[in-house]
Amino acid sequence: MSKRMTHQEICAEWESVSRAQNVNHQRGIKAAITQCRQFLTAIHQQADVEQARYRYLAQRICDHFWSHNVAHRTDSTPGYPGHFGCRVRLRKRKLELSWYYNRFVPKKSGEGRSVFSEYIRKEGRFRYYKPAFTRAQDWEKPLIIETETGFEMLRRLNANQAELCRIVRKSERLLKDLEEHLGGLKEAASGSSSPSNEEE
Repeated sequence: MSKRMTHQEICAEWESVSRAQNVNHQRGIKAAITQCRQFLTAIHQQADVEQARYRYLAQRICDHFWSHNVAHRTDSTPGYPGHFGCRVRLRKRKLELSWYYNRFVPKKSGEGRSVFSEYIRKEGRFRYYKPAFTRAQDWEKPLIIETETGFEMLRRLNANQAELCRIVRKSERLLKDLEEHLGGLKEAASGSSSPSNEEE
């Protein structure tokens, strides 16, 4: 079984054959285009995996927030109950890290309360502005800021990843054009002057 080439060896191999004369360059072009396409496909696939990892990390931050929310569900906590909640979702390659405001309304039966959630719109590109949380209880405010700081970093990472995917799509179109261009190049007629003959 042959040893797998390192990426440095692969680079060196492409470099060495690029000016070689005893190579079928038509086959080489086909191999290069195929591998370029495989590279772009791999980036797309890995981007999906990366976004799933972002979703996982965001859920850890979200769970941390909720663990504190649950811990404050006692009559001894001033300002109980907490009205703010956060949620993490990944749908159709869109990562959503959102907040909502809960209102608690006593049930008509007199037993317990109904919860009505109001989605909070994110005004900033990567972060909710502080006025969105003005109604937060004193114990909620530092926790919301801490959670939003983590969410902002993940939103920025996700935006970078989305930009990378846009660049990959552009590269796929360019690669297709390049393949067509290379296929249209005509071989030089035999007996024509070579660069070395022209220099002489």
